[in-house]
Amino acid sequence: MILGNMQYNRSPIPFQNFIWVADYWDSTSLLEYDTRNNKHNEFASIEKDKLLAFGYIGEGTQIYFDVANGIFNVNGYRFMISYKTEENEYPLTGRTFLYNDIIQYKNASSDANLLTREEYGRFDSQIEQYNIGYKKQMQLEGVNINFQCICSIPFRDAIYFQIKVTSNKNLDGKLIIRNNGFVSEEIHAPLLANMSNNLNWELK
Repeated sequence: MILGNMQYNRSPIPFQNFIWVADYWDSTSLLEYDTRNNKHNEFASIEKDKLLAFGYIGEGTQIYFDVANGIFNVNGYRFMISYKTEENEYPLTGRTFLYNDIIQYKNASSDANLLTREEYGRFDSQIEQYNIGYKKQMQLEGVNINFQCICSIPFRDAIYFQIKVTSNKNLDGKLIIRNNGFVSEEIHAPLLANMSNNLNWELK
């Protein structure tokens, strides 16, 4: 197991700040780059039905989520999300669902010098942001909810969540974000049926 063990918090390759890690329930792991055989593994090769945890390591940091409950762990801080109306509180994380519809992508940019005749070295590419998370469909208290949460790690900026919630019913409530069990913020987020509510929330 790699995720949860802070001994593993550096990318093994110098040209990439973070690499993804997939921990499996059989105590094995798949890394985006495996230094034992100098092999780059494709995201599509992850066995989702065996996932225990999924996340990034790098820059002295571990950012991952538990597949069994969708709770994000950022260097030991556990983030939970729910949606609360006057009548009900709908736990979007922390339930015994499988959050294994995983998402991982990188934002990158390239600078090009179109005036040079050189065949190589015309493009200078760099990763500007790493993104990792999941999407989940769930039925809670008679309401069908689509929930997506992506943890984004921008270069030289604060880590934030991209949160997307859709309901099949109109709901007037708040998005509740908890850090280690304590309410970190409550955000008024009314939902119109079958229309998504999207927000970015900086971790605090």
